[in-house]
Amino acid sequence: MEYVSTGRAASDYTATINDLVTRARENPTWKREYMDAMMDTVRQQREMREAEEQGMAQGEHKRAMEAARRMLQDKLSVELAAKYTGLSVEEVQELQQDMAQ
Repeated sequence: MEYVSTGRAASDYTATINDLVTRARENPTWKREYMDAMMDTVRQQREMREAEEQGMAQGEHKRAMEAARRMLQDKLSVELAAKYTGLSVEEVQELQQDMAQ
């Protein structure tokens, strides 16, 4: 605990660890590998966030399509189904054509 508050090693064990950490920090190869690993982590987190957002958008679109399908089955107009679901008129028309087949 003393090392954390003062920065001074109180034992041989803490002094050894401090020496190893200091050497690692000063090693350019280690620094580069560490930064590469950190950049990989940031990139992976960004990709996961983007994939999650894409999945959410796909889920919302799927729910809108299902709602439009039910509206069309209940004889609601294409225009109203598009208005209430947020889908384009073209998407609802295409859905209506698919349902007719």
